[in-house]
Amino acid sequence: MITHHHHKYKLQKEISLLKDALLEASDCIKDMRDSLIVSSKKHVVDLVTEADLKSEEILMNAIKKHFPDDGIISEESEAINSDSKRSWIIDPLDGTVNYANNIPQVAITLMLLEDKKPTQAYVLDIYNDILYEGYKGFGAYKNGEKLSVSKDTTLQKSIIATGFPYDRVFNSKDYMKTFEAVLKSCGGIRRFGTAALDVCWIADNKFDGYFEFFTKPWDTLGASLILEEAGGVVIDEVEKFPSINSNLIIASNKSIHEDLKKLVLSNIETTLKKRL
Repeated sequence: MITHHHHKYKLQKEISLLKDALLEASDCIKDMRDSLIVSSKKHVVDLVTEADLKSEEILMNAIKKHFPDDGIISEESEAINSDSKRSWIIDPLDGTVNYANNIPQVAITLMLLEDKKPTQAYVLDIYNDILYEGYKGFGAYKNGEKLSVSKDTTLQKSIIATGFPYDRVFNSKDYMKTFEAVLKSCGGIRRFGTAALDVCWIADNKFDGYFEFFTKPWDTLGASLILEEAGGVVIDEVEKFPSINSNLIIASNKSIHEDLKKLVLSNIETTLKKRL
């Protein structure tokens, strides 16, 4: 047992070397938003870009300092050390539209990928100061307290979160069939705009499920580890735990997993199926 505890300690210690940088990035993003009186559309776009890059820079520097040999994959930059067995994935600002519009639902995700699978993850809800953590085989936590999915509900009563891809303007028809099927079968749909938090909120017993097409891996992979470690289930279009290449994510607590999975997978528009 001693080795087991030692292993857990080592695991948590690793990502925790980056915790200060995560909090610094969060403070920085919030300060930038507060100090800007947004007077035009251009200012908003500049602000989001700047905040994104600043957050990324803080996190990247910390990773390079503590783990110089590891790879880094981030939304805004070229991959670093891409042939490394271990890579850190950064989503420096998830919920950019919320952030731009002063809606306080924004997150930063940081995770370690080993052999292309997430093994340690942080999702920081920056406006509520809540840190969600997940460690492969060692559980999930919310501000240091053990997190476990306890909600037990039926699909009919469930609250399901979702989102729409950026190509919705051209391909909205593709997404309506699935959306309508879920809308008719569940207790309510929410669309919050921060994918990582949508998934963490299932682990946190707020939402019961979440589905979305064409999310980026950095949006949900870390949160998916957290949810799985909390006792939830996450699958992609081939019914496996999501990978970097997944095009669909279906996440939920265990009680509605089978029903939600069937509902989503059997209601995908033909034109969309071809693209998955």
